[in-house]
Amino acid sequence: MTSTANPTPVRKAVILSAGMGTRLGELTRNLPKVMVPIAGKPMLEHHIEWLKSFGVREFCLNLHYLADVISDYFEDGSRWDVAIRYHREESLLGTAGALHGFRPFLDETFLVQYGDVFSRLDLARLAAFHRERKAAATLVVHPSSHPHDSDIVELAGGSRIRYIHHKPGDERFGNLGNAGAYLLEPTILDHLAPLPREEDFCRDLFPRMLAANERLCGYDTEDLLLDVGTPERLAWIEKHLKTA
Repeated sequence: MTSTANPTPVRKAVILSAGMGTRLGELTRNLPKVMVPIAGKPMLEHHIEWLKSFGVREFCLNLHYLADVISDYFEDGSRWDVAIRYHREESLLGTAGALHGFRPFLDETFLVQYGDVFSRLDLARLAAFHRERKAAATLVVHPSSHPHDSDIVELAGGSRIRYIHHKPGDERFGNLGNAGAYLLEPTILDHLAPLPREEDFCRDLFPRMLAANERLCGYDTEDLLLDVGTPERLAWIEKHLKTA
């Protein structure tokens, strides 16, 4: 059920959609990973419908692998009563580098969602948390059962982020893993490296912001956020949705 805790909805979202999804094997031979079906519809469609329920109406999708499969299916977004814009990357720009294609459009608080993370994130609660703390960036985190294979977020007491340990993570710094969703202010764009450099949020951009003493916070939630980049995890989410 959609929360109504936050009266000012987040209206814009970037969904990272460029990846190939090699871990999914034959499933992504003819499909981008965000188009792999879950419960009868593409994973990306689940993202758009879920975020729309919280007030997001404008979506940015970066494209690379089999780009036309995505743009031909969603077109301008009007079938879902949303607006969709695209940016095609000739070579992959990385998770943070993908923002370059949408810079003029990202002029207010916006969400970044990893396209291969199935989410039931309560965006309203996340937005309230983010605004109360006046954060430049809020990273959704949750305990990871495999911290050695995760970006580990180290908090400095409370919710402020002290350090981000890019994967492979180090269990000495806890098990709060990056969950693949961020709420960001437009000021973070000032910290992007100039193109053509490929850039990652946790390896490059967020550490640069921490060094500049920007306020980054970690939002620890039990909301469902699951990387479905393997056949086993894809099967789990299919079963979960059937029994939920």
